[in-house]
Amino acid sequence: MTRAESNIVLFSITLCWASSYLFVKNLPPDLSPFAYMTMTSGLAFIILAIVFFARLRDLKGRVLWRSAILAAIVCFNLVFERLGVSRIPASTASFVASLTIVFVPLFLLLLKQRPTKNNVLGIPFILAGLVLTSGVQRGAPLELGVLYMVAACIFMAIYVIVVDGFTKNDDPLLLGIGQMLWVAVIAYLLWLVEEPRTFFALTYTNEMLASIFLLAFFARAYAYIMLMYGQRYANPISVTVIASTEPVVTMVLALLIPDTFGQTESFTFAKLVGGVLIVIGAICAGTDFLDNPDLLNRLRLGGKGEKGVAAS
Repeated sequence: MTRAESNIVLFSITLCWASSYLFVKNLPPDLSPFAYMTMTSGLAFIILAIVFFARLRDLKGRVLWRSAILAAIVCFNLVFERLGVSRIPASTASFVASLTIVFVPLFLLLLKQRPTKNNVLGIPFILAGLVLTSGVQRGAPLELGVLYMVAACIFMAIYVIVVDGFTKNDDPLLLGIGQMLWVAVIAYLLWLVEEPRTFFALTYTNEMLASIFLLAFFARAYAYIMLMYGQRYANPISVTVIASTEPVVTMVLALLIPDTFGQTESFTFAKLVGGVLIVIGAICAGTDFLDNPDLLNRLRLGGKGEKGVAAS
């Protein structure tokens, strides 16, 4: 897989996760986070097990235990995400989740890995854009949902870094399948403690079932498997840079797709400017022109050549 192909795959994951906020909003507010995780991850595992049945015999040993570690991190992320999204608008939740672009470089610094010059240039643009698209105002009270999303963001940053190490040595497909299995098992056990009747305690509606299936297929089965493959050819910061465009996608989808109450989110000039800044920052941070002397020299020589032609 080339770098360009990896970026396309990672952007498709961003599209899936951006749209997932809208489907999560369509779930019943009183649906337990453990029930949500059990159903989406369990259904995702069933889908993957059917499609890749022949590979299941290789799901053992180190791969199985590493997928359990990933599942534990994902469980924390999904619980806090579910609690956060249910309390704040989809665009705000997407904004806070994109702060992973801050936490990943910080954690990498602790591991003595420095960001590139392009990363340092692009991240401030992305942060400025995130603030504008979020609609967060100075002095506004800090909602509990925002704190939940910050916690989810921290666990996502840890997840991205751990996945980067695991996928370099193990099969990404098996890691993804094992992860879905462990998440479903862990979530079901927690749900069983919370509500012994589990599935029999729920009130099922067509909207809920449709949202669960779409989340399981796109935001779980597809997104996590392709993330495993994408990270095999990309570093953690590149992954979070592409993921930082998520609020732009979420904002557009939130404007076009109404929730179960027929309501859509409003659009402002500040959100437009914020979206442009995020795209500029993603382009800067996702390229390497500042760390590529040959490219800079060609640009300088090209500029001089054009001036020389104009002067002649």
